[in-house]
Amino acid sequence: MQVNRQTCQRCKSINVRNILRREPNRPTVVYVRCANCLELVAYYELSNYYHHGKGIESYLRAHGMHANDSGRRWLADFKRIQDNAVAGYEEVLEQLTEQNKNV
Repeated sequence: MQVNRQTCQRCKSINVRNILRREPNRPTVVYVRCANCLELVAYYELSNYYHHGKGIESYLRAHGMHANDSGRRWLADFKRIQDNAVAGYEEVLEQLTEQNKNV
């Protein structure tokens, strides 16, 4: 596994901010901006967005749940993603610590 921190290519800072763009029927887009020099650092299109601590309502809004969709399936998906996010986060923090990279 390779673990990296987002780094600005212009000023080499790791101090970055995520700017999220949500539009109906489109993937959530993340623009990563350097907080120091304001340069665009990266762009991501997300197919599966989860915001830790926001709850299932935020997850459903981000994914456009429809009235005829299965609530049980959505809840199971949310729980799986939540568990994977926490486990993955702990894993990458451990990797960064082993590599002596502060976060």
